[in-house]
Amino acid sequence: MLEKDGTGGARMRPSWLWLAMMLALGGSGDVLAQEAAPAPKQGGSTMQQADSSIQTLEAVEVTGTAEEEKKTGVKASASKEDIERRNASHMSDLIEQISGTSVNSLYARPEVSVGVQGIAGHGRVSQSLEGINQNFHAFTRDIGQTGSIFVDPQFLKSIDVNRGGSTGTGALGSLGSSVDFRYLDLEDILRPGKNFGGMVRGSAGFSEYRNGQKPSGSFFLGGRDERWEWMLGAAQSKNDAYRIGRSFNREDMLNDADADNIKFYGNMDDAYAGADSNCRYRASGLGGMGAALSNCQFTPFQLDALKEAAGEPLSGTQKKNDAQMLRLRHYFDDTYDQRLELFATASGAKYETDQQPSIRVPFTTEAGSRSRWEDYPWSVRAELESQVVSLKYSGNFNDWLNPEAQLYHEKQNRKQRWTGYPGTYSAGEALHYFADIGSTGLKLSNTSHFDTALAGPLKLDAGLELRRADKKVDSLSDAEFYEQYMRSVGNTSYKSEVWDPDSRNDALGLALTLGTEGGGPWQASGGVGWQRVWLDVENPRFTAGNIKKGGLLYSFNYYYEQLRAQGVPRTQARQMATEMSQAAEGEFRIDPESGFSNRLVEGEQKHHWDLRSAHFALAYSPPNTGITTYAQVGYSERAPTSNEMYMGGPWLKTGFTANPSLEPEKALSFNLGMNYQSKDWLANNDQINVGINYYRNRIRNYIVYGPIIRPDESVGASYQTGNGMVANVNNLNDYIRHGLELNLSYRQQLFYIRGNFTLPIRHDNKVCAWESPSGSGYRTVNHTDGTIEFMPYGNKGEKLCYSSWNWMEAGAVEPIRGSLTAALTPGGGQWELGGTVHYRGKQRATYWFDSSLAYNQTTAPSNSTGALPEKSDFITASLWPKVIKVDLFANYRFNDDLKVGIYLANLTDQMDATTTTFGYNFYPGRMLTANLEYRF
Repeated sequence: MLEKDGTGGARMRPSWLWLAMMLALGGSGDVLAQEAAPAPKQGGSTMQQADSSIQTLEAVEVTGTAEEEKKTGVKASASKEDIERRNASHMSDLIEQISGTSVNSLYARPEVSVGVQGIAGHGRVSQSLEGINQNFHAFTRDIGQTGSIFVDPQFLKSIDVNRGGSTGTGALGSLGSSVDFRYLDLEDILRPGKNFGGMVRGSAGFSEYRNGQKPSGSFFLGGRDERWEWMLGAAQSKNDAYRIGRSFNREDMLNDADADNIKFYGNMDDAYAGADSNCRYRASGLGGMGAALSNCQFTPFQLDALKEAAGEPLSGTQKKNDAQMLRLRHYFDDTYDQRLELFATASGAKYETDQQPSIRVPFTTEAGSRSRWEDYPWSVRAELESQVVSLKYSGNFNDWLNPEAQLYHEKQNRKQRWTGYPGTYSAGEALHYFADIGSTGLKLSNTSHFDTALAGPLKLDAGLELRRADKKVDSLSDAEFYEQYMRSVGNTSYKSEVWDPDSRNDALGLALTLGTEGGGPWQASGGVGWQRVWLDVENPRFTAGNIKKGGLLYSFNYYYEQLRAQGVPRTQARQMATEMSQAAEGEFRIDPESGFSNRLVEGEQKHHWDLRSAHFALAYSPPNTGITTYAQVGYSERAPTSNEMYMGGPWLKTGFTANPSLEPEKALSFNLGMNYQSKDWLANNDQINVGINYYRNRIRNYIVYGPIIRPDESVGASYQTGNGMVANVNNLNDYIRHGLELNLSYRQQLFYIRGNFTLPIRHDNKVCAWESPSGSGYRTVNHTDGTIEFMPYGNKGEKLCYSSWNWMEAGAVEPIRGSLTAALTPGGGQWELGGTVHYRGKQRATYWFDSSLAYNQTTAPSNSTGALPEKSDFITASLWPKVIKVDLFANYRFNDDLKVGIYLANLTDQMDATTTTFGYNFYPGRMLTANLEYRF
């Protein structure tokens, strides 16, 4: 049954979902299941999307999972079996088991931003659902990297990760790597040989280790005949606030964890005793440059309080999701394999994000009391709704003509609410940020196959995509609240900056790729892509300077003295000097109603960019060796987003300002590796897959936070520190991420082993940016006679080097990551008994320390236990120690229709977290869940 959700949309009542599950489990599968009729053709098309086919080099293999599927050298995945085994309630549990990937979002958030090979955020990685890009940009409290996709884990069939460069239309506008999520299809839910049926999945936490996991599940129903296929699905999941882990190595936590973002209340004397002298590094920033560095460690008392508080659930980690999906496929039943497919899904979630946990410490006189989480952490309360609809046509006419056309629409509605932070204009007030983002697009592609005498069989993929995206924002930020206040006290002319303006983004993309086919030892692929992006920012309001030109501005006194020297009477000279000085000022002001310091710019702003991409890949497989060596190089570009360019206003005691002069990022990627695959290696019918890959990504114009002189702004002659405002700027230094990936899987009849290991090679990325990105800044010189001289910078001013305001993110040192899974599969594979070991190395971040940009460099020895550099240099801050977690699982398959299992995550209850700019992303402690899958 459907009900209205209060916004005019229809939502499925969860009670009906559970009723459907009970009916399915209680009924007879033989009654519902129909005898098989001749099934329509499944995946018989020789045509592939231009998006996907050009990303892979089919002769190259890698072992991203324990399954025997062949993967390309730059491609890995989580398969349907991996997803079912983990039965995860959050995407990060799945994604982080794929080598070279990470999740750049809080665990409590239902949507994710996937990082690949150290690159993440703002659409740098192309993220798609069923081939439809979803990189929604929105504001977060941590000013973190955004660009998220909302995927329901209970519908998930596979996650395919393509590393490095590609030139498909789906990857245009990103920096090469892509992640494609695929939902279950009809073949995944039907019993073998049946044309009608369904599937029920359910899971629930149980025992004292349920850790907030409530009963969750999904229900699918589908059928087919010779011309039609259809499938419906619904899912619901819920968890209460979870308890974080309590186990840790005490020495490691005292030495390697950052304690700045947890606040202690109550017994302040004990909580902060010795805390000031327990900091490895402390240095205040100066005017937006050399952002403040504070890297303090827990005191023993604080660590004990944290462990006590961890015994109770952490408020703000609760979450509720529901989702629905539809597939409808029609086969023309002709010789050209023509078909139409409708795919639709809708998802919704309520959750909280950006937590800043705090702890209430009891006084020593309070008998029996213990430290606990403060009543509620400062957080953002969020509601998220997402819809995707796609209609796709495909056909196979001949070797040259195999077209595909896809029309799609997607929408994401996000509502975020929070309370104004103490010490700001809006302290204690209800603030909000509502973003409604939707896009409509058309993708056309064709695949051609032909033979050549020199290179053998070849495949040519061509693709075109038209896309329009609209973003509407309703926000009440610190600045906008202050505007309301000023108007309430009578200043009706006051206007604030707009935090995140509305915008429209249009894109036209073309892609062309040529590659080899067949089973020869040599395989090659190369392609080019082009995308024109038009950005129309509809209602920006931002601060800029008000200087029209360079030159000498003569003062009243100058004109007055000149007139008096010419014999003009005193009264007349005053009047004339006033008029002359005012006229002179008008010649230098862009806006005559504003002063020389700044003006408020309003009105539509238009931008456009031409983005290019290219890639080439080559692989060689010596016959009868099982070895494949490969190399791939790719080039790609990404345009800045509207919120990167025009975000403005105060936020948590920091002032942000717009930078309309941002330039596109440009990435060069390289992958080089080798795979080995063999069957009957140690035993009959066994299989081993081993792969090693070196990757290197270099990004020019990487966008980070830094100080700027705004367009047409004038500053003092001794100006060196910015106007105290922070903007997004292009880093003039190359941003580099590189490292090694190792994948291993071995399977035989009684057991399997699979693992992955990512070893990033450290590269400290220095941030340097132009002082005046617009190229229209001025220096002001005040002469002794009252004359003011405006001196144009010339070009973009000086090259300033500093630590980015969000240094934990910009200077992050990628940690070592790895996982190893081993399981016994007795009983012909009916049982699966095993475990997984997860390892993540120390989390650290680099900070560029320049003593000339720090207020307290002279007192550094007294407030930093670590030695601060005498000259400008990098220092390394420790954020969280290494973590090893162990999971155990047991699954039993009664038959092809019924599977049950249990999963014990974080067996040793390890405390695991990632440090954010203002808070922590705490992961759950020990958690035990049971799961079931039944087909009928």
